[in-house]
Amino acid sequence: MSPYVKAIRKQPQPHHHPCRSPEAAAAAQRCVEREVAALRRVHGHPHVVGLLDVLATRSTVYLVLELARGGSVLSALDGRGGGHYDEPAARRLFAQLASAVAHAHSLGVFHRDVKPENLLLDERGDLRFTDFGLSAFTDADQHLGATDGLAATHCGSPAYVAPEILLKRRYDAGKADVWSCGVVLFVLTAGYLPFNDGNLMAMYRKICAAKFRCPKWCSPELRSLIGRMLDPEPDTRIKIGEIFDHPWFQQDGSLSSFGMIQAASSHSKPEVKKWEAELEQAMELNAFDIIGFASGCDLSGLIGPLPDRVRFVVPGADSRSVLDRVEKLGREEWLVVRRKEEEWCGGVHVEATSGKFTAYVRVSLLPKKMLMIEAERYIGSEIPKFWHQLQIGNLFVRK
Repeated sequence: MSPYVKAIRKQPQPHHHPCRSPEAAAAAQRCVEREVAALRRVHGHPHVVGLLDVLATRSTVYLVLELARGGSVLSALDGRGGGHYDEPAARRLFAQLASAVAHAHSLGVFHRDVKPENLLLDERGDLRFTDFGLSAFTDADQHLGATDGLAATHCGSPAYVAPEILLKRRYDAGKADVWSCGVVLFVLTAGYLPFNDGNLMAMYRKICAAKFRCPKWCSPELRSLIGRMLDPEPDTRIKIGEIFDHPWFQQDGSLSSFGMIQAASSHSKPEVKKWEAELEQAMELNAFDIIGFASGCDLSGLIGPLPDRVRFVVPGADSRSVLDRVEKLGREEWLVVRRKEEEWCGGVHVEATSGKFTAYVRVSLLPKKMLMIEAERYIGSEIPKFWHQLQIGNLFVRK
C-alpha cells in the first residue's frame, strides 16, 4: 500500500496564528501524542489505517500512514444513488467498523470522534478507521481524567456526540463510542443524520431525548440495533462486544466472516505491550535520526510545493541514482555542483556561476524503502530550468 503523509504543526508560529495561546499549542501537542500512541497500539488490525513511521522537526510532526485510495465514507455516500447503502452493503462496512472499534477498546483505546469523515475506504472498498487524535486511554499513566476510568473531556463532533457528553457528565468513553457508531449506522442506511436541526441547541435536545425516526425501508432488525445503540441511557446501551450477536448480523449468511474479523481483534495485553516496546524502539530511531539531519527545517512542503522549498516522499527509489540525476541536470545547465554523501542522507549543493541562484537538494533514507527528497532555494533572482524540474518532481520519477 502506498504511503500518505499527514503534517501536523506542533507549535504554530505567531504570524500564522497570532491569537493562538500557549495552552492551545500544548493541547495540539497532546493531540499529536495521543494519535501516535493510539495508532501504535491498534496497529495490525485490517480495518485501521496503519502507521508506517513518525518524522519530526522543531515545528512539525509527520505521520507516514497507509494511503486509503477510496476516499472517505462520507464522499462515497454522496456519490451513491439515493445517498445511502442498502442493508447488505451497510452491514459489511459496519461490521468492519465495529470490529475496529472493538479491537481498539480491547487495547484500552477509545476513539471519541467516530464519524463518516474518519472512515476511509481502500482500493477494494474495505473500511479503514483513522484520525485517533481525540483518543482516550485506560492506562494508569494516560488515564481518562480520573482514577474511576471515566472521561471528563467533552469532545467529538456535535451530530455524533453521546447525550451524556452533552449533559457534561463524567462518561464511559467506550459507551460514547457505541453511540457514535449508532449514528454512523443510521447515516449509512438512511443517508441523513438521525438528529438534524438548523438550530444547534434544538439538535442537542433531540440527541438527549434520543428522538429519531428510521426511514421506512429499514428492516425491523436494523431498527432494533439502531435503537439499542442510540439508547440515551449509557448503562442499558448495547456494548460493542454484543453487536455481532444481534439478529441483524445473522442475515445473509455473513456471521462467519464477521466472526473471523472479530477473531483478528483478540490480541492479549502482554503481546501488545511487547509489540509496542519493539515498535517504540524502531520508530524512535527512525524519527530522531531524521530530526538530526533535518536541522529544524519546516517540511510543510510535503503537503504542497512552496516557491522556495519542495518536498517529496518517493517509494522504491535509490538515493544514489537520485543524486546522480540531480548532479547531471545541474551540470547540463553549467551550474556549479558539489556533492556530499553520508550513511543516512546525501545532498547536492547547486550554484549558478553568476551567484544569482543557489539551492540544496537533500535525499534522506526512510523505512519501508522510501526516500524523502528536500530541495530548498536560498538565492533565486535567476531561475534555471533545473529548479522547475525539481518543483514538478520529474527528476525523481524518471529512470
